[in-house]
Amino acid sequence: MEGTKLEISGQANNETRSPTATYKPIPEKDMEEEAASRSKSLTKVKSGKEADGADEKMLPQDDDKVINSGIVLSDVKISPNEKQNGDAKLDIGEPKLFGGMDKEELMKYANDPFWVRLRWFLFITFWVLWAAMLVGAVLIIYAAPKCDPPPPRTWWQEGPLTEIQPDTTPEDLKLIDNNVKGIIVNWLEDAYIDFDESHDIIKLIKQAKDLEKKVIIDLDPSASNIWYEDSESNKESLSDFYIWRPAKNTADGGASVPNNWLNVNNQSSWKFSTKRQEFYYAPFDKPHLNFRNENVTKKFSDVISKFLEYGAAGIRIKNAPFLLVDPEFKNEDIAVGASAVGFGLKQHNFYTHKRTQNLPELGPLLKQWRAVVKNKTGDGPFMVEEELTKTNVYRVNTALMVDLPVQAHAFTKPNILVGELIKSLNDTFNIENIEWPLWVVNTTALPKDVLSILTNLLPGVPLIEPTDVPNKHLLKIRTSPSVMRGICSIHSVNNETAFGFIRVTSGNPGVLVLLNTQNEKVTVNVPKEIPALSSLTEVTVQLYSENFNETEFLDVNAKKDARAVPISPKSAIVLSYVPKKKE
Repeated sequence: MEGTKLEISGQANNETRSPTATYKPIPEKDMEEEAASRSKSLTKVKSGKEADGADEKMLPQDDDKVINSGIVLSDVKISPNEKQNGDAKLDIGEPKLFGGMDKEELMKYANDPFWVRLRWFLFITFWVLWAAMLVGAVLIIYAAPKCDPPPPRTWWQEGPLTEIQPDTTPEDLKLIDNNVKGIIVNWLEDAYIDFDESHDIIKLIKQAKDLEKKVIIDLDPSASNIWYEDSESNKESLSDFYIWRPAKNTADGGASVPNNWLNVNNQSSWKFSTKRQEFYYAPFDKPHLNFRNENVTKKFSDVISKFLEYGAAGIRIKNAPFLLVDPEFKNEDIAVGASAVGFGLKQHNFYTHKRTQNLPELGPLLKQWRAVVKNKTGDGPFMVEEELTKTNVYRVNTALMVDLPVQAHAFTKPNILVGELIKSLNDTFNIENIEWPLWVVNTTALPKDVLSILTNLLPGVPLIEPTDVPNKHLLKIRTSPSVMRGICSIHSVNNETAFGFIRVTSGNPGVLVLLNTQNEKVTVNVPKEIPALSSLTEVTVQLYSENFNETEFLDVNAKKDARAVPISPKSAIVLSYVPKKKE
């Protein structure tokens, strides 16, 4: 007869269920022997006595030890099961696992003083730190270096400017348009003479100031007769106020000029003083001052200061290229090439004039006078009358010492060709690095209003006639950020039959100006002809010249197709567009 054997596994199952029991058949004899042995063991356990150490093999000595599943052995109860042939029944209860405190246990600590204080401390600490970070962020933003906006254009950079004669009457002064920002007045007398507020020019300055017009005085610092007699007499403090040179001896015992320097009238620039028995330099028929003498330089600084104190808002000087001469008084070199063709030894154009014009020390000399103007006015201009032919000599450490340098060659030719115009403008902006020139126009190649559109919307300031009335809408476009601060990109379009330029700055509509210099109508495909606007599809009409008669583009503020912009002969049109954002 066969029985069954019960095997109990002490390993806990992850699932909540009773220990698993499995049965396998065993011989009846073995079963009886095992039952008897088990009965003896149980008897010993109940009595607390040990027989042979077998119980120690069955259970550990540490009754409270938890094995694997967290079951505590002291909680295990063994009871005989009479229905199962003396088998024992094990009751292990529920495993005791720690799952944290419940609500009732936590509430015991809710009003505990220690925990109350700790909670308040953490609460207050959190908000203090949060507030500190907020204040710190604000302070960082406030103290961080800011990108300063570009300074606004000065009154003379806004323009336009005009030039009047000294005999202009108060009535004529009132007729000058209010949109003219500055008036240049020529001082025709010796700049170094003594004068007071009764002088006509000083009265004119005051009248202009009453009309809210600013005056720029035009002076010639190069020559004066004031100190000549004392210098000719070799008076110690004034002996070198002028440029003196000893005569050269000729073969027949006569006196010869120091060198070959000629004035524009093809005559020697030297004049002889019988009293001093020396030649003095006088290229403009007056004794030329020696600006290598610091006392002479200071004399003109005093002249500038005096005019500014009487109300002048700026200074323009003439004959600036001729102020300094070669200190070694060497002969002029003969010009090479076409510039000397057709001229002889006794003619001014036969020589290079490197010894008498645009010497390298000119920049530092002008810097001293410029500083006087800026110190007295704050924002007044310091200008020169002549167009700069060698811009580098008017610079000090790359900074140009002249405001509004004149640019006249672009708009003075009888015929304006697109290629020549683009070269001239590129030379001005990119080669000579002139940022804001004074445009002087003297040509009939294009209508006056067309030239006005160009000179008002190109970088720089137009010089207009006193009787001119600027176009109000054109001036409004001129004051836009794209024109006042924007970059300028110049383009030849339609195989040099038309000319265009772009003015644009970040965050503002761009301005596109198109000019037709031909005698026939042209049609411009803007995105095709101008790479910077290759994605442009439409433009908005802003302004056009009087002779522009393309009916489909006569509606101001109307949007038009950028791929077909018609331009009448000898006319110009101003368009605006929305720049594409950079990806």
